[in-house]
Amino acid sequence: MTTRTRISLAAVALAAAAAYFALAVRLGPSAERSARAANAPFGNFVRTVPAFFSRLSAAFSGGASAAAERDELAAEVERLRAAQLETDRLRAENEGLRRALGLVAKDPRLVCAEILSRGGATGWRDEIRVARGSRDGVAPGQPVLAAAGLVGRVISVTERTADILLLSDANSRLSCVVETQAGALRGVMQGGGIARGDRTLEMLHASAPFTVEYLDKDAAVAPGARVLTSGLGGVYPAGLPVGVVSEAGPDDSRLYQRAVVAPYVDFGALRRVFVLRSSAAPVEPR
Repeated sequence: MTTRTRISLAAVALAAAAAYFALAVRLGPSAERSARAANAPFGNFVRTVPAFFSRLSAAFSGGASAAAERDELAAEVERLRAAQLETDRLRAENEGLRRALGLVAKDPRLVCAEILSRGGATGWRDEIRVARGSRDGVAPGQPVLAAAGLVGRVISVTERTADILLLSDANSRLSCVVETQAGALRGVMQGGGIARGDRTLEMLHASAPFTVEYLDKDAAVAPGARVLTSGLGGVYPAGLPVGVVSEAGPDDSRLYQRAVVAPYVDFGALRRVFVLRSSAAPVEPR
């Protein structure tokens, strides 16, 4: 039996009891006492129904209050998580700025350049554009660094901007040395990029590890060996850190070794770089 049916029957019973009670009053005292005795169960029912609905209403309101409190707590947790992420970001940003100030203090030829965009005009080369140019002493061919190591070189400039070819581009090559226990091995490092058989570059989506070619095939090259610029070629000074060897083995010709290099610089996370100018040219106010 449903609750609605029970309530309807109770209402009918109450109406019948009330009619019987009114009739009993007219019939006399004995009939009235009998009516009251017969009506007692219905009176108890009438008294308990409001109490039941009052408790039911309180339960519903309490549940709604608990749900609202739970939602507020969840929102507060999400807010605290967002605040923690922002705090971590600011801490990393401050650490980067401290490293930047340290680099510039060590060598006044370095000029800090914020990155404006990545990918060039077509996206076919792995390059970045920075907010420094010829007015800041930046010129094509100059090396570009980050706090962790070598980034690439300047390839073109305007008065206020410069385009930088990253080491991760497949067209990027540099003379390097690999440090081993037996001494420094010379080789040529190439960016990871993605190149087709005709050597024309495809659209870059992710940078593959670098490779160092033409290493002595008989030398022992252990994982973790440092890779530095050799100073040959006239572009990069000697001793700039590039990365570490992750693995090495014979190349396809079996005449040399090829090493796979993990770069020190996280190219995907770059926010600013440092151009190594030929002289400590004064930087004009921006």
